[in-house]
Amino acid sequence: MHYIGMDGHITTLEFAVVNEAGQLVKADRVATSVNGFIGFVKTVPLPRTIYMEEGTLAAWALETCVRFGEKLVIADPKRNHWIGSSGQKEDPVDALKLAQLGRGGYIKEIHHPVGQRRRFRELMTAYHDTVRSTTRIKNKIKARFRQNGIHCTGATVYSPTYREEWNGKLPQETTLLLILEGLWRQLEQSELTEKELLAAAKAQAKHYPEIKHFQALPGIGFIHAATISAMLETPYRFADKKKVWMYAGLGIMTRSSGGKVYSEKLSTDYNRLLKYTLKQAAETTIQTKGSPFRRKYLDMTLLHRTAPHRAKLTIARDMLATMWAMWRKGEKYNPEIREKVAYKQG
Repeated sequence: MHYIGMDGHITTLEFAVVNEAGQLVKADRVATSVNGFIGFVKTVPLPRTIYMEEGTLAAWALETCVRFGEKLVIADPKRNHWIGSSGQKEDPVDALKLAQLGRGGYIKEIHHPVGQRRRFRELMTAYHDTVRSTTRIKNKIKARFRQNGIHCTGATVYSPTYREEWNGKLPQETTLLLILEGLWRQLEQSELTEKELLAAAKAQAKHYPEIKHFQALPGIGFIHAATISAMLETPYRFADKKKVWMYAGLGIMTRSSGGKVYSEKLSTDYNRLLKYTLKQAAETTIQTKGSPFRRKYLDMTLLHRTAPHRAKLTIARDMLATMWAMWRKGEKYNPEIREKVAYKQG
């Protein structure tokens, strides 16, 4: 077996190859390109595995390896303490240490989607980024009016229909009007991009039937369902619901020693967009009449005096576990699934 460590940059790829005995048998630097990458890898005898740290080039490298039938392991840099804390820090050394870590079995692999799943994930991420940009621009527009002593509420200030009216309330200073006009143009472009991305997401969602099934849950709209599907990609990544919770930032990290637990806290290494989406969905479902999740929330807060934030966390876990179980089993939403997941397994 040959272990290929790779340190990737936008212009060059640094390689180091070690054998089963841990001996460096080959090292080289090539230009960052498909031909350079695969050309070097093909010079290493089979069997072989490539190791690289998570980074900007990770998705590109994985797509390339899948296309050419090579095995690539993308490592979590947070776990590669030997590299990060080393006194000697340079690309050839990093590549060699990755190869040695792979040989020793000390690599924690990071999952990456490939093909259309990768693009769908990028699409949903871009949509949420654009929504945040739209909100940021709207806040800047209102701030301009407030900075000039003008009371500004509601949404008419964003509409082209009322733009002339709002413009007339401002001091007629060229610089101020120019800045505001620029913000309004940015808002129009951002809102247009947001609509286009949403339309593209709805078109691609037809290929992923779980999204429609997720929407049957009270509190789960299209954006929630599509985002959860895109971030998880497949239910088979996770051995059980607790692993899904950890990935979503809803699981509990426990530290213990000598049989005594000395620390319990929410996981800190998680998918932030997934957690944000689930928290939003939990907020919506506890406001939805007739929702079994709402009934559970009220039972926890009113009868058992559970703190509201803890009850919402439980509801978010419950919803995620339900969707994960549905997806894994290929089933449609049924409140009985929720009860089974939440109580029988837990």
